[in-house]
Amino acid sequence: MRGVDLNHRPLGYEPNELPDCSTPHPYPSVIKSVESNFGQKKLTGDRSSFSIESAMSSWSRRRFLHGAGASAWLSRGTAAPQGNPVTCRIIDEYTGRPLTARVRLTDARGHDVVPLGHPAELAPDAQQGDVRFQSKRFAYVDGNFAVDPNSLPLRYQVIKGYEYVIAEGQIAAGNLREGAVTIPLSGWSSLADRGWFSGDIHIHNISPKTCRLEMDAEDLDVANILTSDFTTDQFEFEGRVNRYSTSRRLIYVNQEFRNDHLGHMCLLNLKRLVEPVKSMQSVEYPLHLRACDETHAQGGYVSWAHFPSWPGVESPLDVAMEKLDGLEILCVLDPRDFPVFMKKVVPELEANDGLRLWYRYLNCGFPLTATAGTDKMTTFVTVGANRVYAHVQGEFTYQNWIDALKQGRTFVSNSPVLSFSVNGQESGARLQFDSKKDRVAQVHAAAESQLPYDRLEIVANGAVVAQTTPGGPRHKAEIHFEYPVRQSAWLAARVSEDLDSYRKRGVDFQTVHILEGTRLSDYYGTRRPETVFAHSSPVYVIRDGAPIRNWEDAEYYVRYVDNAIHWLETEAKFARPSDKQASIAAFRQGRAVYQARARR
Repeated sequence: MRGVDLNHRPLGYEPNELPDCSTPHPYPSVIKSVESNFGQKKLTGDRSSFSIESAMSSWSRRRFLHGAGASAWLSRGTAAPQGNPVTCRIIDEYTGRPLTARVRLTDARGHDVVPLGHPAELAPDAQQGDVRFQSKRFAYVDGNFAVDPNSLPLRYQVIKGYEYVIAEGQIAAGNLREGAVTIPLSGWSSLADRGWFSGDIHIHNISPKTCRLEMDAEDLDVANILTSDFTTDQFEFEGRVNRYSTSRRLIYVNQEFRNDHLGHMCLLNLKRLVEPVKSMQSVEYPLHLRACDETHAQGGYVSWAHFPSWPGVESPLDVAMEKLDGLEILCVLDPRDFPVFMKKVVPELEANDGLRLWYRYLNCGFPLTATAGTDKMTTFVTVGANRVYAHVQGEFTYQNWIDALKQGRTFVSNSPVLSFSVNGQESGARLQFDSKKDRVAQVHAAAESQLPYDRLEIVANGAVVAQTTPGGPRHKAEIHFEYPVRQSAWLAARVSEDLDSYRKRGVDFQTVHILEGTRLSDYYGTRRPETVFAHSSPVYVIRDGAPIRNWEDAEYYVRYVDNAIHWLETEAKFARPSDKQASIAAFRQGRAVYQARARR
């Protein structure tokens, strides 16, 4: 695809988020493509019927995955007749049922090949359907796909979320049976059987029907499609679970409420949209406090959107006034990188990445749940590449999943499976300790991942207090640890891969849609490159009833609010002087909260 305008910016992207590339490397004409609109035209709520026929496979020469040598069940036999398509079937190894999945195919030269019926090229502004990222092209298939026999041999890679072994192998003419091949996928984990259900809380520009097919392929349980000021799908909002949902795949059209200075919020479980929906509020008043109240009044959930990249002007105020239920810790930027937008209000920016900003809030005593989403807007991002797992009590319903978020029973991940408990209690628990009787807390954490990572850590009040390295085919790590309870604290588990090796190679974590980045982003499409990462929400250990406090972190947010007030006084836009006065008064009220918590 040469001659494409690489400065094209899809709706929803910010001016300084222009992609480094709008398309992957040119695809060779190795197969005769059947033209279709699938994955090409902008479909914002399009209800037209189509079929996803092909799963994607991404062949990598780095053979670090467990089962990387896994091949299809290829029975020796006669090659498909000249010109007859080769049928490929993807099945569950144990049940034999067909599986929707994502597939990448490459020929002997390493060039991408697409299954028959899929477009050879994707439009630069394509928003749903087949995906492309880090110079790789993938196709979604519904369990069956076909390839031109003249393109053989082909390498394949088949991916289905985090809990199926990534299958890699070869489709060759001499290894077919009656012109067909079967590729089995093996599930190595089943969190849903233990009540943990995955969700992406931040998806845009996709119809519910298409979303259902993509979430099937990515093994995602809950999809929150967010209508917003820049989308045209407001008509899809129903105020309930969408009709394309099933008992195992839940879709809910919700809302992203945005102001490019104050910040963005994901509003979930809405029964009615919060105005203004279209278009974005052009002034800085009313503040987001109103939208939070309107959301909570209808039983909704408020998560600050893409927090590491965009803490914005207002997040410290909304946290201080206890209007936020959670923060989107894993979304569009590696959480250990630094804010991209509205940097001027963030004190000591170079020392405060997104993760530390969250830790500082927790250290001030605000119990903010970790959430995650992709902010998917185009075919450069895969649904569920960032996801939050919530431990549902009772039947798997959307309301019960939201209740799990509200109660803090979550962990976020971009591939690792994580478990964490303190004294046998999971994330979100609040444990009371009597210093005369209870001196230690029993901490347990375990992690496994198909993609390698460097360490599993226990974090207490922002400091690492225990760690170990993984080993074995699933990169398993486990910690049993006695934590001495000397003060009230929050504890959490964290899985991480080192950033330094990528930075030394020149990987820019703040640039979108780069041609080559991290190992994780070879397999899962994220807007910016990410390292392997997972993080539990905290367990709160309260000693003798004392609150969790850190005066230094509270003073940090006093400075943050001071910067915000200065911006409101000098740069913000208001319709009336009284609106400006009301906004500044609200921020001063928030400042007083942090000031009180900064008293030593």
